[in-house]
Amino acid sequence: MMEITDTRYRFFTWLEKGLICLGFTVFFFAVIYHPEDPVFIGEFNNEDGSIYASRAVDVLVSLVIFFTVVFRLIPRQLLRARYASFALGSLLLVGSVCAVEYGLDQGILRLFNLPSGPWEISDKLLSNPRRNLYYSTIVPGNTMVYLLALLYGVARDWIAKARRESQLQKETMRASIDFLRSQINPHFFFNALNNIYAITRRNKDTEAGDAIIKLSAVMRYMIYDSDVETIGLDKEIAHIREYLDLVRLKYRPDDPLDLTMNVKGKPGRHRIAPLILQPFVENGCKHGLTSAGEGYVHVDLSVEEREIVFVVENSRTGKQEVHRKHSGIGLENVRRRLELLYPDRHDLVITESDDTFTVTLTIRFEE
Repeated sequence: MMEITDTRYRFFTWLEKGLICLGFTVFFFAVIYHPEDPVFIGEFNNEDGSIYASRAVDVLVSLVIFFTVVFRLIPRQLLRARYASFALGSLLLVGSVCAVEYGLDQGILRLFNLPSGPWEISDKLLSNPRRNLYYSTIVPGNTMVYLLALLYGVARDWIAKARRESQLQKETMRASIDFLRSQINPHFFFNALNNIYAITRRNKDTEAGDAIIKLSAVMRYMIYDSDVETIGLDKEIAHIREYLDLVRLKYRPDDPLDLTMNVKGKPGRHRIAPLILQPFVENGCKHGLTSAGEGYVHVDLSVEEREIVFVVENSRTGKQEVHRKHSGIGLENVRRRLELLYPDRHDLVITESDDTFTVTLTIRFEE
């Protein structure tokens, strides 16, 4: 299995995590770790190193809070408007982390053979009446780290969203310019198709006439109907069916053609970016069927209340190296559109074997 990912994005994400870890480490050594100065807070002190062991645990716990909030709770809950789940998850995170931190501190006390019970005697305990001060900072300290992570995560998402919108505008403008450059007068194009269709009718060539009508419908959708930000999913499905009908016209009735499309659910409830699904179908037909109609292409769409799952499975009829090269070029462009249009709301997975090539696209819709 190979998941389509943006290698550069993953690299910078890991770099960001590394810098966050480095920042917490620098804070530990710059602010907390001072072995030359006597430090004593409650049961913990720097004479035996227990204070630094405990503070190191605090830093690790803070990293857990920071990473969970920034890379889990905010993208998967807050940004998807799941406010109740986000609030509950935040409370469970801070509460469980505080409990774990307290338990680890107790373990460190025992590890360093220091008294931890109320009836145990220790000169250190008797010499400092502020021995419980350390534990009183656990909840406020973790809450402060949570708020810092929340501020960082929201600002991070705002910057990323602004960058995506700017890039999407550039991509849209570039696509519009390319479209205008490549577009021969569409009125001339459709008039020419109508003229050719009239010729086929005059010569009683029904098969060619049907092909022209289907081609005209496909081209009209691509030129006119798709010139919007979103379109009804049912219209996108109808366009794909017309495209598949065009593909079928290439083959004879006795060819062993296995080309199917199944739709489950109610597609009329969703809107989708136009022409976001067709490239997968086109890729499957191109590489899954031979000129003699051998091979297969199966298209399945499952429509749920808040997501769709689109699967295109095709046989591999050509050389694997050629298949991978050409399909990768086309799918890379679609992957880029998906990242811009559905950030953090889609999964695109490619599954390959010696005989099959499967694309699974999941798109989640906002409430």
